[in-house]
Amino acid sequence: MVGEEGRRVTTTLLLRFPLGRYHANPWGRHVNEGEVELPPSPWRLLRALYSVWQTRVPELEREVVHPLLAVLARPPTFYVPMHSRSHTRHYYPDSRGGTDRTLDAFAVFDPCEPLAARWPEDLPGVQHDALQRLAKSLPYFGRADSVCDAEANGQWAPSEDHDTWCPVDVAESIPTEAVVTSVLAPALPLQLETLLARPVDVRRGGLLYPAGSHLVGYQCVPKQRRRLHAANPQLQPPTAVRYTVMQAAMPPQTDALIYTDLLRQAALSKLNANPEQRRKTLLGGRTASDEKMQDEHRHAHYLPVFDEQRHLAELVVWTPAGLPEEELSALAALRELRSSWEKDWRLHVRMSAFGSVEQLGQDLVGPAERWRSATPFAASRYPKRSDTVATYLIRELRRELVLRKMPEPSSVELVDDDWRSWVRYRPSKRFSRGDTAQARADRASAFIELSFDEPVSGPLALGHLSHFGLGLFRPVRV
Repeated sequence: MVGEEGRRVTTTLLLRFPLGRYHANPWGRHVNEGEVELPPSPWRLLRALYSVWQTRVPELEREVVHPLLAVLARPPTFYVPMHSRSHTRHYYPDSRGGTDRTLDAFAVFDPCEPLAARWPEDLPGVQHDALQRLAKSLPYFGRADSVCDAEANGQWAPSEDHDTWCPVDVAESIPTEAVVTSVLAPALPLQLETLLARPVDVRRGGLLYPAGSHLVGYQCVPKQRRRLHAANPQLQPPTAVRYTVMQAAMPPQTDALIYTDLLRQAALSKLNANPEQRRKTLLGGRTASDEKMQDEHRHAHYLPVFDEQRHLAELVVWTPAGLPEEELSALAALRELRSSWEKDWRLHVRMSAFGSVEQLGQDLVGPAERWRSATPFAASRYPKRSDTVATYLIRELRRELVLRKMPEPSSVELVDDDWRSWVRYRPSKRFSRGDTAQARADRASAFIELSFDEPVSGPLALGHLSHFGLGLFRPVRV
């Protein structure tokens, strides 16, 4: 429909979150996966409006609300404001005397920026008034923690900071690089009684989805402006991205190199480029001719962070040269790291922050006078015949410090710790033709402690596979 001024009239529902948080777990996903349903599902939206009608404004007539919900059952276009994702962890005692961990994941919004749903239809006056009353009576959207203020406003226009998510038909051609997801939506025509189904009843009936519902695809419409980092020429490009491991069974620290290798492979797969163009990236560290970048190690480092139980808890992508917009977007799109090799390694992650490495990597940066190996140091070159293991490793470590333009250490000591149990090769390169990954992994390595006369700043990663977290040092706090 076209309005009096020639402008198309639409129906738009705006949801603002005064507390700045939106909690909603996607259908079929476990809460401990740490996912947030964005865009929200049409099924969730319709059930919320139906519930508000039944519990808060029951005086609205069925003859008005039923046709209104039938119109709103059509999947709308969603406008999602700029946001970040976070979570809190809660520990509960279990029946065995231990503790169970539960994640509470949520999206963090600007309280003034609305999450909007828009339908192309123009509602008759009585239905529009009914929608406005339902919206004003909506106490929360998603979980009860997601307190919201809602209103119907057909005059609202999205800003350039909003992501546009449009429903797509199964017959549509979708580019391979497109960002897509699937959410639950009611089947058309709407069967109102299906909105009453409780998740517990659906599971008890052995169904994957409620009767009268189905999955519908949504595609994020690309835009020129960067979503994660405002286009401001005065701002420095971020140099680090940090991820949190989002699964109960966290990998042991000795397998860290497996997952840093997976992280690089997953990041490259998200870049919107063909394989030849994809090579010439800071994330890949190789030129278009598939040669290593000679940039004084200014391309990406994939570094592990461990918890006190010696598990892989976080991952940091550190790029000293700064991350271009398209490469930052590729990192932001990562949710799962999964191998295509002979073993089915996988890891669920969530990007928790991006910015400067000094902001995000305090446990890796220092400054400090003493630094100790977090992962074994392995030399890049072969030893001389006359070398002992200690002489060989210390000489190579000092050479690496010179290459990184670091000061001369006052002392270098080998630490007696188990380095043989650590993975010291990239699984993705293990079976490459002519590659010597396994042979390199059999070389002697060591844990090392460095001392300097003056405090030095990191991150400090040296030696063979240092861009994958091998030879990573951590500051020793006095």
